Amino acid sequence: MRSPPEGPGLLPGSPAQRGVAPGAAPAAVRALCLWALAGLAFYLAWTGWSWIRAVLPDFEYFYKGGAWLLAHGGLDPGYDLLENGVRQPRGSLEWYLPFVSRLMTLFAWAPFEVAGGAWLACNLAAFVALVRLMGRRLTDLPARDWPVTQLVPVLLMLLAWSWEFRLNQIDTLTLLMLVGSFTLWESGRRGVAGFWLGLATLVKITPALLIGWFLLKRQFRVVSVALLTILLAGPLSDALVFGPAHAADCYRAWLQRAAARSSQTGLILNQLEMDWRNQSLAAVASRWLHPTNFATHFDNDPRLRPPDPPATLNVVTLPRGVVAAIVGAISLASLLALAWIARRPAAELDRWRLRSEWVLFLLASLWLMPVLRRYHFVLAAPALSVLFGAMHFAGIRSRWTRAALACVGLFALTQFAVAERLIWGTKFMEGGGVLLLGLVLLATPHVLLVVGMQRGARPRALPVRPLPAADGAAAKPPVSAHA
Repeated sequence: MRSPPEGPGLLPGSPAQRGVAPGAAPAAVRALCLWALAGLAFYLAWTGWSWIRAVLPDFEYFYKGGAWLLAHGGLDPGYDLLENGVRQPRGSLEWYLPFVSRLMTLFAWAPFEVAGGAWLACNLAAFVALVRLMGRRLTDLPARDWPVTQLVPVLLMLLAWSWEFRLNQIDTLTLLMLVGSFTLWESGRRGVAGFWLGLATLVKITPALLIGWFLLKRQFRVVSVALLTILLAGPLSDALVFGPAHAADCYRAWLQRAAARSSQTGLILNQLEMDWRNQSLAAVASRWLHPTNFATHFDNDPRLRPPDPPATLNVVTLPRGVVAAIVGAISLASLLALAWIARRPAAELDRWRLRSEWVLFLLASLWLMPVLRRYHFVLAAPALSVLFGAMHFAGIRSRWTRAALACVGLFALTQFAVAERLIWGTKFMEGGGVLLLGLVLLATPHVLLVVGMQRGARPRALPVRPLPAADGAAAKPPVSAHA
């Protein structure tokens, strides 16, 4: 890292101001890091394949959702038909839009292991493409050094990546769409960026918050294309596949589950999804403020009945309605703070300010999720990539860099804290929300950077790079280098 003095603006004569790219890493270092990432990818592949061969969730849910649609022309009802005609209830894609079941028909026509292998291969390809894209496009460091710049961020997120591939989840594909959308927008391709953002929202719902960020940035083309993509590939396509009446019933049922039963308020009032695995604000607050059982229980899969005895850790006993009101107030305050941070239009800002804002909205999509598990944290990966890139330019002598390194160090400790369950067999740290704390730690340096830029305290060697004015157009300088 460089070590320029702190202060507003660029350091006069610095490489960033002169437009000189940072020096590339030695070829041997680059090769070593590439081999390390390849080894991690092999580990993830082995983890995912072991789970598929055992026919375990969550890919089981994705596969059966697509298979039921192919066989019966409707959405998976959440049960298996046994040989004696008995219906055995199980988990399903109840929180996902019908688009995901339609997507999984691309795999469900094949036997389970073949489909699982194809899905795993797609996820591995998405993982490699994602890491490469973040290294080449989110750091302003030499593009060929992406294995060097991304190895530490990937290692810091290894807990999330391990669970993402163990369960063969869909977050890697979703994040690739989101990062691709943002980098396309950065390069001036607004319409294509909106298309991928719309698809990502159909897959995971929570990226809809990023549409709000683009709206605050006055990027109306991105927003309109994203909304049009959601409409055409979502409800209108569902009406063609299921018929208008059945599609309307599907969406009504989804709204009942997602907006009522599975919202933050709904989960608190009904005490659902409250075990230690859920790291959401709603679950953590409920466990601290109400005698909530955080022992393992699988509300989303009736087949699984672990024998864990009930366990609580609350420091006070508040009524469920009061806890729900507190969580609602915190969520609303978070949204208002985000809107204030992102109130300036994109035309007045440069890329580093925009990147940190975008990352904060991505982290906020996790902060506001009613059910937040380990694997969902892969969506926080860009926060580390952008952070390490900014720290490189700010330099180790920068107060902001030192604060950011402290937050990263504490974040790493939160990841190691989950070993409590393996060592002592207890779950108090995850029950208490240690991973949610990690999310706050990742957001803190980005908040400090954005607020510092608003006050004119921009790290001196952080490059000022404006966005293209339009698709393929020449760049226009931002209104203020410190905006």
